[in-house]
Amino acid sequence: MNAFNFKLGSVPYLNARPLTDWFSETEEGRGRGASVEYILPSLLAPRLEPGDFAAGLVSSVAWVRRPQLVYAPGVAVACDGPVRSVRLFSQVPLAKIRRVALDTSSLTSVTLARVLLEERFGLTPEYTPLAPDLETMLQDHDAALLIGDKGYLDYDAGLTVLDLGEAWKEWTNLPFVFALWIGRPDLLTPELQRDLLIAKEWGVAHLDEVAARRAAEHGESLERAQAYFSHAIVYNLGAREEAGLQLFAQKVRAHGLIQNPAPIQSTH
Repeated sequence: MNAFNFKLGSVPYLNARPLTDWFSETEEGRGRGASVEYILPSLLAPRLEPGDFAAGLVSSVAWVRRPQLVYAPGVAVACDGPVRSVRLFSQVPLAKIRRVALDTSSLTSVTLARVLLEERFGLTPEYTPLAPDLETMLQDHDAALLIGDKGYLDYDAGLTVLDLGEAWKEWTNLPFVFALWIGRPDLLTPELQRDLLIAKEWGVAHLDEVAARRAAEHGESLERAQAYFSHAIVYNLGAREEAGLQLFAQKVRAHGLIQNPAPIQSTH
């Protein structure tokens, strides 16, 4: 890796910060010379193949759909139960859902939502991609999927809420991997993989510090950010997470969701 001359891409959510802050907030990390650009997963994934980034912390389905890319070992944004920030909000009981609005920011979560609704719950709703605004999404739809910081907000207690991480764990008894460091084999080098692992280990050891630094800019209180990092998100990519990732890849292919859609233009 050419020092002081490479870029990393990352999803722009609070849950990514423990994996990226080492590069900007520590002397050792800054010494690596990486700049990190934060963009929506639906816009980040198409920029990996051209090599715009040495690696991107992006939706795991991007790797499923682009088998020529590789992912860094040992590092993920995952959950082993409720994830709290990837949720389906419904105005009707789940069994009565007919129309679903899907957050256009997402890649993996919209795919997971379809797998769960269709295979686990036996539903075949109509799906509409929409900008992530719950009130607008629910005007003409029974349910809406929100991810990331907006998915973690508190909404009307009268809504039926399905936490996709929790639903996956109850169904498979495995963790779910939402994001990975993904890149071309010639760019995601062993040296960079090592640095990404160091960044993760630093972030996991400094979760309270990251929460204190980043909570407000992501619209969260310190207490909720700390709880999110400590009780919802898993940053390890171990054997169980790998098993969950491989099962999800099988489900994506079985449901015919392997095709790589054209990038969605950001509405922000």
